[in-house]
Amino acid sequence: MRDEPMTADGLVLRRPHPRDAALVHRGTHDPLVREFLQGVVPHPDTAAAERWLTDIPPMLWRTGRAAYFTLQDAETGDAVGWAELVDFDPGYERAEVTVWLLPEHRRLRTAKAALRLACRFGFERIGLRRIDAYAAADNMPSQLTGAAIGFRRAGYRPALFRGSRTHRLHDAVHATLVPEDLC
Repeated sequence: MRDEPMTADGLVLRRPHPRDAALVHRGTHDPLVREFLQGVVPHPDTAAAERWLTDIPPMLWRTGRAAYFTLQDAETGDAVGWAELVDFDPGYERAEVTVWLLPEHRRLRTAKAALRLACRFGFERIGLRRIDAYAAADNMPSQLTGAAIGFRRAGYRPALFRGSRTHRLHDAVHATLVPEDLC
C-alpha cells in the first residue's frame, strides 16, 4: 500500500505520527466524535495517545488491515482532523471510511475535502472499487458531506451502532461510493 501524503483543496492527508498525540487526545474526547462514532476510546492524556499512535496505526498499515490518517492544513501545517479506511475486504476490494474534524474546522468545504482525499487514497493507492460509509440517521451533516462528493444511499440499518459517549443505539444510513462517482 503506497502511503505518501496526498494534498488537495488546502488539506494534506498523511500517515499519523506520535507528534499527532494532541489531535488524537482532543478528538477522542470530543462529544460529537464520541457520540457518532463507535469504538472511540478517550485517551487519558497525550502520552497515552502518543503510545497508541506509536503502536496501533503502524501495525494496522503493516498488516493491511486499516489505513489511518492525520488531516492537516496545507498552509499552516496544523492538524485539523482524522480519517480512517477500515474493515478492508480484499476479496471485494472494499473498505469503510470515517472522517472527523476538530470543532473549529467543521465546515462543509473542509469536510468534503477531507472525505474526498481519504476516498481518493482508497481508490488510487489501495485499489479499492467501493468505499462504504455509515452515518447516524440523526447526523445530517455527515450524510450531506458524503452526498456532496458522490456517495449514494444504499440502505438503512436500524440500531446499527452504539455511540461511544452515551452508549445510545443509533440507526444508520448506509452509503456507498465507487471511483466513477467521486466528485
